[in-house]
Amino acid sequence: KVIRHEPSGKGVMALFLGANDYALFASEDLKSWRHMHDQTLPGVAECPDIFELPVDGDPSNTRWVFWGGNGGYLLGGFDGRTFTPETDVLHAEQGANGYAAQTWSDIPPEDGRRIQISWMAGGKYPAMPFNQQMSYPVALTLRTVADGIRLCREPVREIAVLHDKTHAESEVSLAAREIRVLEETGDLFDVSFEADAAPNVSFGIEARGNLVTCNIADETVSFMDRAATLRAIDGHIRIRLLIDRTSLEIFGNDGEVSMSFCFLPEAADWSLALHGGDAGARIRDLTVRTLRS
Repeated sequence: KVIRHEPSGKGVMALFLGANDYALFASEDLKSWRHMHDQTLPGVAECPDIFELPVDGDPSNTRWVFWGGNGGYLLGGFDGRTFTPETDVLHAEQGANGYAAQTWSDIPPEDGRRIQISWMAGGKYPAMPFNQQMSYPVALTLRTVADGIRLCREPVREIAVLHDKTHAESEVSLAAREIRVLEETGDLFDVSFEADAAPNVSFGIEARGNLVTCNIADETVSFMDRAATLRAIDGHIRIRLLIDRTSLEIFGNDGEVSMSFCFLPEAADWSLALHGGDAGARIRDLTVRTLRS
């Protein structure tokens, strides 16, 4: 990945070398490159990216992100020559299929976002006239959360241009083991809601025959044998799901949790439904939007 480092007026290249090793190079003309720095990201390989973001929106307090293929990243400082890590490897992608994410360059200053898109690795689509797919684009921010400064990933606002029909409810109370059908058919949805973090509550959202489980007691959200920590904030959790024909992307607590999955549903239309679990659940500000192609 090649960027322009404005303070030094040079091009900077982040290069994957092999194993878990990366390097940074600099150039004045983008043709001749000079080695500057070596960096190891344990457990991470391929697809580097490097970029700077403000912390909690404060432009006077920034960190650089050194990113690798599986969503592992380091936070630190970069002076145009040396990257100085301040963290161990952290993980922004906790699903099974998000990989090789890269950010766009040259987003207009008046926009100011850092926007990223991933390859959805590992998807298999028998008899389809295509092979594999990309994720929804996300906007990246650095926020201070319970564990410190973390990279958060939220779907870009432009997804709103795909919104079609909207179903909204301010509160939904589910009894134990109750199943509440939200949409009888469909395969493209944008779903968001808050849930009260009552003890021993574990509920689910069924999408095309697959269940996303939110376990309040364990502080987890899980799908297809993958789980991520999702802690309550002010007594509730926030979830957003982007459901496509062969993928499901989970965003928890405004992008603090990000999970990308490929799946191949049965050849039928499956309903979108809430499952009350063993103790029931209370859902607030539920919004279900169907999406155009």
